[in-house]
Amino acid sequence: IDRPRRDVVVLAYVHGMSHGELAGRLKVPLGTVKSWVRRSLFSLQECMG
Repeated sequence: IDRPRRDVVVLAYVHGMSHGELAGRLKVPLGTVKSWVRRSLFSLQECMG
């Protein structure tokens, strides 16, 4: 996954940030954060089989 999506996953799942907190920190819309998280998790699942 690309850098912004990887950062979102790390911040959400390692640092426990909410989607709203991520949107504010990264200065992107909330919907974008939700999409990045969903797509990133799907990509990781595909990689892991």
